[in-house]
Amino acid sequence: MKRTILAMLLGGACLLASAAPQEMAPAGFVQARQQFQAGAAGDNGARDAAAAAFQSLAASHPGHPLLAAYDGAATTLKGRDALLPWNKMKFAESGADAIEKALAQLTPAHDEVLFGGAPESVETRLVAASALLALPDFMNRRASGLRALDAALKSPVFAQSPAPLRARLLALAAKQAAADKRSADEAGYLRQLADAAPQSPEAAKAAARLKELGQ
Repeated sequence: MKRTILAMLLGGACLLASAAPQEMAPAGFVQARQQFQAGAAGDNGARDAAAAAFQSLAASHPGHPLLAAYDGAATTLKGRDALLPWNKMKFAESGADAIEKALAQLTPAHDEVLFGGAPESVETRLVAASALLALPDFMNRRASGLRALDAALKSPVFAQSPAPLRARLLALAAKQAAADKRSADEAGYLRQLADAAPQSPEAAKAAARLKELGQ
């Protein structure tokens, strides 16, 4: 009987251990993410470096949708910056398709995988939403982007995500609410942003916007 109880206790401990969040960011991820952010801000050299890095990382770690999402998002940036119309469409469609596939790979297990302290599921959806919502409306990716954004905000691990990640998601949600002329929702997201990450650059912008809205 004692052996049975001991075995049950040990089994439960193993299950708890396996469910604990684990840091899984591969070597090179942090640098590639920084390059991606610089590329998104307009640095073409950083954009191309991020695209190459995430293509390699995604191929080497196929079980991690975040890497595939960044790979796809970097490709959409190449489409944004391409000079020829057919290249714009080629890169944009290819990148968007890769992002959609990355979203489809997400499971509840990805809530417990951390990349730089951020839940993989939440950051994957942020990357996806940001990229898909930036595409032209005629590409019909807005609905997918909004679903990814909504899923990230409603994620059970959203509250445990790093403050900068939450700030970016809430800022994106406020931007979409403003575009849809949902001022009450926009104000709500902005107030959440100010509470979640009061020291972030997004918080200062949120405060200014709230004043414009008379809040």
